[in-house]
Amino acid sequence: MRSVVAKLPAMALCVALAGLALPAAAGKLFLSGGAYEDANTDLFVNGLRKATGRDAGFTPNINSTNNCGTNWATTACPRIAVITAAKDSYATGLDAFQNDILASGSTPLKRGYYNLFQTHGFAPKFITAHVDNYAVHSSAGTPEGQANIAILNQADAVWFVGGDQAKIIRTLLTDSGTDSGLAAALRSRWNNGGGSIVIAGDSAGNHALNVKMHAAGVSYGYLYYGADLPDTPVTGWQTLGDTRDGTAALRYLENGATMKGLGFLPAGILSDTHFDSRSGRLGRLAAALRDLGVQQGFGVDENTGVVVDTAALTATVYGANKLLIVDTAAASVQTGTYYKVNGLRVSLLTPGDRYSYASKTVTSSKAAIGSAYYSSYYDSADIFAALETSKSLTRLVDQTPTTNIGTAPVPVYSSGPTYPSGSPAIKLRFTRDATTRGYYGGGRYTVDKAKVDIY
Repeated sequence: MRSVVAKLPAMALCVALAGLALPAAAGKLFLSGGAYEDANTDLFVNGLRKATGRDAGFTPNINSTNNCGTNWATTACPRIAVITAAKDSYATGLDAFQNDILASGSTPLKRGYYNLFQTHGFAPKFITAHVDNYAVHSSAGTPEGQANIAILNQADAVWFVGGDQAKIIRTLLTDSGTDSGLAAALRSRWNNGGGSIVIAGDSAGNHALNVKMHAAGVSYGYLYYGADLPDTPVTGWQTLGDTRDGTAALRYLENGATMKGLGFLPAGILSDTHFDSRSGRLGRLAAALRDLGVQQGFGVDENTGVVVDTAALTATVYGANKLLIVDTAAASVQTGTYYKVNGLRVSLLTPGDRYSYASKTVTSSKAAIGSAYYSSYYDSADIFAALETSKSLTRLVDQTPTTNIGTAPVPVYSSGPTYPSGSPAIKLRFTRDATTRGYYGGGRYTVDKAKVDIY
């Protein structure tokens, strides 16, 4: 073994030690956590647009929906193919692409995808394939499918929109889980020159880029049911969830399931979305990593984007919020009636930070924290509520005590099935030890390798 390792190139050795498969092609992925703000230029311009390498040499006018020409043969703008297959139908997807949602009361105007990408300096085109027409529009043997493939073959980026991740998989994969003509064309672009196209996903579109994606459920449910997620075939896309007790049962509502994804994200990484702003998904991601045998998890928060460079083996954060990294390499599973684990390493990155997923190194854009600002600990009474995981982590590196405890109470609902009497309150212990580092600047924290136990 020593002689084999000694002959590995340095990058390949880092990848092997990190439990990652070498990528089939070197390219860039863009993972969006969902619920982005239309005017988030750090996400769309500094992150996605610059990742294409076709930056057009100008600063887009954020108020203009005519920044770029529509002729892909002549435009200087990055050409982006928009796949709305996560929507309910072709008609719904086309409407989301073409039309803005007008402002109402305190709700601001929401750009349709064409106008959204124009404001950020892209030239967008629409991919017509959806769950109600995939047999024709995802085929390499039909005029409709060939037109979609022609768009993918010219695009500098492809954007999978949010919605229902199972609909994306149903649209792009066959009943047996093999590539449709449309998916094969995208994979060919990636494998034969991945550096020439950025594959991006927002929310459900982010999930679909995993080798195998997890879906449905909540953190407490994933832990309560023991990190045991059933696999769902492509043909079962309409009930992607834990159906072992039926679709009206508690386990279907609270636990999750897995399904084959498109497989562009490296096999040693599992991505999750809406990570902390909507609800705490740390328990959900930790349990899914256990079930799928994946070592590193990327929890991308809302209004945040991450450029994953599979050549440099790095992830760089853009936008407004956070990326949480969950590393299970040194974790040990404990016996119990629900999923218990000691020794997770969890890092929290904010815009400007970078993570090497080969060496597991965090590079922060902030200054190292010296003396602690807080003298007391922070214990959360509802650790999977919105922002509670982030607060527990960031306080940990800027307080005198070295431990915070978070409690996940048994979820209580006003209707539907309920957890049995006596169900446990699950706890998370956040510990700062000699491995942990904290950084702060511009109102943002970076947390490097906090120790987390779930018990």
